[in-house]
Amino acid sequence: PKAADDITLGEFSLNLRRRTLLKNGKNIELTQVEFQMIEYFFNNPDTALDRTDILNKVWGTNYFGEEKIVDVNIRRLRMKVEDDPSQPRHLVTVWGMGYKWNTR
Repeated sequence: PKAADDITLGEFSLNLRRRTLLKNGKNIELTQVEFQMIEYFFNNPDTALDRTDILNKVWGTNYFGEEKIVDVNIRRLRMKVEDDPSQPRHLVTVWGMGYKWNTR
């Protein structure tokens, strides 16, 4: 049986204990911030997540920098997880809201 510290969505497998992300069995190197973002998305698949929620969840409510930091890190994540980062299939933009992890 799969342990609770594994979340598998399609070809991706997130191991919370080892803090690793595999795509088709290949490890994807993630920064601490990227891992926290992916973890948040994987815990809320197919759910639109507001930029502010992502910011609070990953950077904490005491972060007073630019909200754009979310977009910058989404772009970096897309470079790592998407086959074609300019046409994202997984990490999609929800206009006027934020982003979601698409499992379809």
